[in-house]
Amino acid sequence: MNGIVRLALAVCCAAILWAGLGGYGQFAPSAALAAQQYQAPQIPPPTMTMLAEGVYHYFGFFSSSLVVISDGQVLTTDPSNPSRAQSLQEEIAKLTDAPVTTIVLTHEHYDHVGGTGVFPDASVVCHRNCQPAFDLAPLGDVPTVDETFDDFMEIRVGDKVVELHYLGPGDGEATTIIYMPNEQIVVTSDMYEPRALTHKNWVDDKHFTGTRHILNIIGQWDITHAINAHSPGTDPVDLMENVEYYNDLYDAVYEAMLDAVAEGGLFAVFGVYGSLPQTLELEKYQDWTNYDTSFPRHVERMFQSISHGD
Repeated sequence: MNGIVRLALAVCCAAILWAGLGGYGQFAPSAALAAQQYQAPQIPPPTMTMLAEGVYHYFGFFSSSLVVISDGQVLTTDPSNPSRAQSLQEEIAKLTDAPVTTIVLTHEHYDHVGGTGVFPDASVVCHRNCQPAFDLAPLGDVPTVDETFDDFMEIRVGDKVVELHYLGPGDGEATTIIYMPNEQIVVTSDMYEPRALTHKNWVDDKHFTGTRHILNIIGQWDITHAINAHSPGTDPVDLMENVEYYNDLYDAVYEAMLDAVAEGGLFAVFGVYGSLPQTLELEKYQDWTNYDTSFPRHVERMFQSISHGD
């Protein structure tokens, strides 16, 4: 594919993602109208924040990457697309002359996995569930994966230990949790947002009971910094608030389903599916971004995850 076309598609995907995360809230009803109304978001300059010795959080183009530097080796995550990867490379070059030697992809979604070609010396690592999604990529801009893992993988970057954990499906089927136990840093992708509900346009393949399961596990870890995919902050309080949110949502939906079965039998639960998104409220989260527009869809998806397993 022509490089200019790839870049245009990457920018469009980034803009759409930004809109879905709450920047615009609703998409225009047609492509023609969208083209007329669309204004590109202002992209803040990238930041590189030191979290521990040799460990950094790069935030640019509305997305996060972990950067680990030690003994002439560099590990990073989710380059996203060629233009962002170039920016990431430039910021890393300000810290070290060493090339990027390892790229870890947090999951299979295309807005996270592009741009690996900017780092020709890097080995690309992804959970084994990435490849089936890559095989279906219509635009073809997906990486060649050099190494996969099943449940756990440890990567040594000089004297730094980087753990990759697969705890089940979360956002997608290849959800990888990155943890640096010595530095107490965890990296998640598209699992949660600080005091915000993931926009309804981006939860169709989000496994809600799986996300709850994963967040409950990592919520027990020792964490000083919690990097999430699309936020510049790393406060673990944001993660813990979302652990509470997913537990509260699960409990409320599950209790309503049990009540329906107790009152009307097994099939009565499907009547709840039609009414619960409009009647259920979790008042403590009403001030979170996207609550008004997206909470009903969260209720539906939790119901579907509990009843159908997806």
